[in-house]
Amino acid sequence: MEQKDQNRRVMRSTFIMAFPTLLSRILGLFRDILQAKFMGTGQSMDAFTMAYLIPNLLRRLTAEGAMTAAFIPVFTQIKKEKSKEELWKFANAFFYDLTVIMACLVVLGIVFSPLLVRIIAPGFGEVPGKWEMTTILTRIIFPYIFLVSLAALAMAVLNSFHRFFVPAFTPVLFNLAIITGALLFADKVEEPAYVFAVGVVIGGILQLSFQVPFLWRNGMRFKFGLSFTHPAVRKAAKLMVPGLFGAGIIQINYAISRILATYLEVGSASSLYYASRVQELTLGLFSIGLSIALLPTFSEQAVRKDIRGMKSTIVFSFRFIFFITFPAMVGLLVLYRPIIQVLFERGLFGHLSTAMASQCLFYFAFGLPFISGVKILSPAFYSFKDVKTPVIVAFFVMIAYIGLSLILMNPLRVGGIALALSLVSVFNMIALFILLERKIGRIDKKEFVLSGARSAFSAGVMGAAVWFFMKQFDFPGMIFLKKLAVLSSAVVLGILAYAVLSLLLNPEDLRNLKDIFLRKEASKNSGKGQ
Repeated sequence: MEQKDQNRRVMRSTFIMAFPTLLSRILGLFRDILQAKFMGTGQSMDAFTMAYLIPNLLRRLTAEGAMTAAFIPVFTQIKKEKSKEELWKFANAFFYDLTVIMACLVVLGIVFSPLLVRIIAPGFGEVPGKWEMTTILTRIIFPYIFLVSLAALAMAVLNSFHRFFVPAFTPVLFNLAIITGALLFADKVEEPAYVFAVGVVIGGILQLSFQVPFLWRNGMRFKFGLSFTHPAVRKAAKLMVPGLFGAGIIQINYAISRILATYLEVGSASSLYYASRVQELTLGLFSIGLSIALLPTFSEQAVRKDIRGMKSTIVFSFRFIFFITFPAMVGLLVLYRPIIQVLFERGLFGHLSTAMASQCLFYFAFGLPFISGVKILSPAFYSFKDVKTPVIVAFFVMIAYIGLSLILMNPLRVGGIALALSLVSVFNMIALFILLERKIGRIDKKEFVLSGARSAFSAGVMGAAVWFFMKQFDFPGMIFLKKLAVLSSAVVLGILAYAVLSLLLNPEDLRNLKDIFLRKEASKNSGKGQ
C-alpha cells in the first residue's frame, strides 16, 4: 500500500469513528445536562463524581490506554506470523484470564469501598453524610469495571481487524442507558445520584453485549481456555502492567485533580468534571479516534520494519490534529463561559457553578493540541512493545503536575488545577517526541510545524472575529433560546471564518480533509483496509 493511501486509511478510520463518537458526545452532553439539572455542583454531584472516578479511570486506561496498547501489537504479530487457531487460542485465553482478574477486583473493590473513598476523597469526611453517600455510590458503580474491561478487550480485537465503527458506537448505548434512567426516575427519588449510578452499570452491560456478535462474526468462539502461562498472554501482560501508568498518565492526572479538588470549596470536583466533559468533546471526536486508528497501523509498520512509513504517518497525523485542535482551542478560549451557560446553567446549576466550571474550561483549553499530540506519539512506542519510555516520562509528568497544582491552587483555586494539567501536557508531548526521534531517527518537523503555524494563525483570526461578534450582545441577560441562537451563530461564524482562512493560507490540509470523503478514495481504501 502506498504511503498516501495508508495515511488516508488512518484518517478515514478516524472519521468512521467520528460519527458514532459525535453522537455519543452529544448524548454525553445531554447526560451531563441532566446531571447538572438534578444535582448541580452540590454534595450529590461531588459524591457521584468521586464514586465514578475509579471505574472511569480504568475505562480510560483499558479502552484508550494500557490494555489495547499491550494487546493489539501482540495480537497483530500473531495474526501475521501464525495460524488462526493460535490467534484465537490467545484471544480466548486473554479473555477468560481478564474475566477472572476483573471479577476478583470488583469483589475486593466493593468490600473495601470505604477505604477507597477515604483515599480518593479525603476532604469529604469533613462534610456530614458526604463520605457515606460516596461509599454507597462506589459500591453500586464498581461492577462497571468488570463490564467495561471486557468491552475494551472486544474493542481491541475488532480494531485489530480495522473494524472501528461498532466499538465506537458502544458509548452511545452507555449514554442512552443513563439518560433513559434519569428521565424516568431521577425526579421521583429522594437522591438522583443513585439513579445515575445504576444507569452506569446497565450501560456497561450494553457496551459488552453489543460487541459479542461482531466478535463471533470475525472468528472468536469464546472457547473456555483459562491460561495465565500462555506465552502471548504473558507477553501482553508484561507490556500492560507498566503501561497502566504510562498510557494513562493524562487520566491519572485527571484523577489526582479530583482528589486535590476535594480540599477546596464544595463544587470544585464537579466543576472539573463538567469542564473536562466539554474539553473531551473535541478529544473524543478526533484525537482519541486517531489514537485508536493509529495503533494497528503502527503495529503493522513495526512488524514490517517500515520506519519511513511510520515517520510519514506521524507527520501526517500531526498536521491533521493541529488543523483540528487549534481552532477548537481558540473557540473554547473565546466562548468558554457562554458554552457552560448554555449547556448546564439550569436547575441546581446556578451562576456560581457556571463561574467555577467556566474557569476550569478556559484553562483546560490550552492543553488540547498537546494532549492530542501525546495521543499520536504514545501508540508509536507501544507498536514497538516499548512501555518503559512512556512510563519514565509519565512519572516526571505526574510529579510536575502535582507540584504545579499545589502552587497554582492558592491563587487560582480549582482553575489552577486545570491550568497545571494543560501545562504538563506540553512537557509530555515534547519529551515523547524527542525520545521517539532517538528511537526511530529524525522526523521531518518542518512540514507539520509550518502547517501548524498556519492553522494557529487562522484560528487566532477566527477567534478575534468570534470575540467581536459576541461583544455585540448582552449574553448573560438573554433568555435561554436567544443564548442558544447567539452561541450557535458564533460557532457557525467561527467555522466559516476558519474554512475561508484555511482555503487561503492552508489549502493542502483542507484538501486532505476533503479527499477523505471522496467516494473514489473511500472505495479504494475500504478495499485495501479489509
